[in-house]
Amino acid sequence: MAPSKIDTTLSNGAAAMKQPAATPITAYRHLVPLTSQSNITYLNASFAPPSNLLVHAAIAKFNNDALYNPSPKPQWQAEAEALRGLLARYIKAESSAIALTRDTTEGLNSFIRGLKFKPGDNVVLLDSEHPNHAYAWMALRPSGLEVRQVPTITEAAESGRVVAANAETFSSYVDERTIAIGLSSVMFHSGQWNDLQGICDAYRPRGIHVIADLTQQVGFASVDVSKLNVSAAAFSLHKGLSAPTGLAALYVSPDIIHQLDPQPPVVGYGAVSNARTDLLVPADKIVYHPSARRYEHLNISLIAGVAAKAYLEFYLDIMTPQNVETHLYSLGDALRIECKKLGVKIIGLDTKEEHAPHLYILDLHDPRWMKHLKGSGIYVTPYRLGIRVSFGFYNNSADVERLVDVLRDGIERGIPLQ
Repeated sequence: MAPSKIDTTLSNGAAAMKQPAATPITAYRHLVPLTSQSNITYLNASFAPPSNLLVHAAIAKFNNDALYNPSPKPQWQAEAEALRGLLARYIKAESSAIALTRDTTEGLNSFIRGLKFKPGDNVVLLDSEHPNHAYAWMALRPSGLEVRQVPTITEAAESGRVVAANAETFSSYVDERTIAIGLSSVMFHSGQWNDLQGICDAYRPRGIHVIADLTQQVGFASVDVSKLNVSAAAFSLHKGLSAPTGLAALYVSPDIIHQLDPQPPVVGYGAVSNARTDLLVPADKIVYHPSARRYEHLNISLIAGVAAKAYLEFYLDIMTPQNVETHLYSLGDALRIECKKLGVKIIGLDTKEEHAPHLYILDLHDPRWMKHLKGSGIYVTPYRLGIRVSFGFYNNSADVERLVDVLRDGIERGIPLQ
């Protein structure tokens, strides 16, 4: 019998995964069909990357099993557990320290709302923190939590420089009533790579939690939460890890679970360790899982789970995080060189310790630029600091050259560099 379309897709994905580890990252570009369209140059990975054949094959198999397998759910659940193990291996954590959540917002809120505080206690954030993180804290102000925002926006506008946050950034805003610092490791709007480890080193010994959003780091660079020593960290799987939306991860340090025994804000069967297998609920005291699993709901997006597992295996074992990071930095270096020739400024610092490998902001604000770029098939995102260009593993030097050609054409057409 001839192989089905699903079988063929799976075979193509399997063949790609048998490539030797030394294969250049650009060799995997063919796994993203969108890149074969000559009229599209996709430079918007920080918004959402185009899907790839590995994810497509996993979803196709999921759908095939849903159609023809009378009981596929146990296998899907097993793959979700395997995904948890892969995530733990990637971020260098124990698998029990990871809860699978619906999105980053749910992950952050789950941990934040389990913290204990007294009226008058405070948390410190940057004024440019992602809204999904900032609002999680601000929603607690009616309960007496003070939210202190470190002013960086005005200073950046006046100086024309965006700098990475470090321990000193927070020093004058932290006091004896500070319970936490909330921070994205990589800022979505600027690409600044904050000194998360230095911040943890300075404030965790003082009993101050550091809660991180790793969404713009995961899948684009290496991660080591044990080295960072964060109290908790959340990240989505639909950006750097190419999964469909609806699945994310929450890491909580085992030490924090042991010290605080936090109560999850949403409790169901999945959070309780002494739940009965017959599903009856007696009047016994609830005992939560002694790990991050206490934050889990019983059901997650299993289709996103099988897709994320397929991609993560490829990312960890074939491309490797360090090789992807190096590749993305090389594209960024090429972009910097060419933009300098054109007189196009890139916002932020250019040191690799302080800037993400994949995310670059062009200091272009005239609305005609976005119209020109989109009309030329360049997919990017405008923000208040300028136009965000963000690379994925599938991008190559030809994509940079195409962007530069379109920028040059815009300059020649008279669109101002401001």
